[in-house]
Amino acid sequence: MRSSVARLIRSSSASPSRLSGNAFFGNATPSDQRHIEKPFKVKEAEPVNVTKPSPHKLLVLGGSGFVGSHVCKEALDKGLVVSSLNRSGKPSLNEPWADKVIWNQGNLLEPASLKDAMDNVSAVVSCVGGFGSNSFMYKINGTANINAIRAAAEKGVKRFVYVSAADFGLVNYLLQGYYEGKRASEAELLSKFTYGVLDS
Repeated sequence: MRSSVARLIRSSSASPSRLSGNAFFGNATPSDQRHIEKPFKVKEAEPVNVTKPSPHKLLVLGGSGFVGSHVCKEALDKGLVVSSLNRSGKPSLNEPWADKVIWNQGNLLEPASLKDAMDNVSAVVSCVGGFGSNSFMYKINGTANINAIRAAAEKGVKRFVYVSAADFGLVNYLLQGYYEGKRASEAELLSKFTYGVLDS
């Protein structure tokens, strides 16, 4: 066995051209340079200018309220572009986060004033709600949010999150307009946005 291995090594070392020629260059030998392919040149790729995707724009309805202000701050911390809607435009909030929000002037009870606020919006979060007489509560919790849901659907907004409230029996009876408005908004949301989100 050792002698056959030794013969194999001697025959390989005796004719290196045959080994290298057959293994790497087909029938060509190192002395036959015509058949050796020249190394190919690598051209540098041209730089491609890739535009960074614009951050998602979030519209927070009720952004100056207790819940809405927390939503705005959290969204800004996540790097989103945040806008909000207010009847007077920018509210008089002396907080740093409020200066980073794009404030739109509009009224949720006037659907025409919502269209511009919905431009280039990826998602809407509605934190709008209020208390008062039954008719007032239905208007704020129901009609105002229904108008926003319809405006967002018409503009092709992809997501709509509605902050609602759980029903607590006796409280539901005492605040009838509040809960009727919330339920009407929930029904509108589920009819317009298959992927809408209810949060209570």
